[in-house]
Amino acid sequence: MPLWAQAEVTPFKAEFLFKGPVLTLTTVREMSVDNNLGRFTFSGKNAIGNLKISSTFSINNDELESLDYEFRARAALIINRKQQLVFDENITSTGDHDWVISKDSISNKILDPLTAQLALASKIAQGKQEVTLFLPNLKNGEIESNEFMLVQAESLVIDGIEYECAVVQRIRENENRVTKYWFAKSLDYSLVKTVDVDDNGTVEMTMTKLLSFG
Repeated sequence: MPLWAQAEVTPFKAEFLFKGPVLTLTTVREMSVDNNLGRFTFSGKNAIGNLKISSTFSINNDELESLDYEFRARAALIINRKQQLVFDENITSTGDHDWVISKDSISNKILDPLTAQLALASKIAQGKQEVTLFLPNLKNGEIESNEFMLVQAESLVIDGIEYECAVVQRIRENENRVTKYWFAKSLDYSLVKTVDVDDNGTVEMTMTKLLSFG
């Protein structure tokens, strides 16, 4: 059985509240699929700053394949970040961090951070208790093994609706960082909440309203 998940993706659109150490804003998270080509976006802005994260992926033989990934964030004079990844013969990064790695030198399936969330959700939906996914370090391009573990079930009430969720945890001991993900079972294990804690503070993203599903 391969280490990446089979593609089971359902289009959706939802509002999320993003809360970080220097930026809080309402965002929209949306995923669409057309002819085995998917587009995933997460964006929002206010008077203080803006955030936009997006990815494009393909579905080939029930496998998710990253095609590109873009990250942009600005918060007053404190944060101004941008980076883009392109997945073809190589994986090429431009923006704040420039690097290139050859796919020929990599034996594992490499996913971008957004598409990896879909892969993780699919694996948990299949009943997996532990999942390993491979992602590039955005700063230097080093391929890193990311270990995820199903830790508990928990109910969340969002916009008056109760969702039974599978809670998954990732620990990066070398970075003193812990991330938790809440996947709603009735929404085909769509991600409805994350909490990421490291030395720089806590970043939390929670769905506040489901706009469309399916």
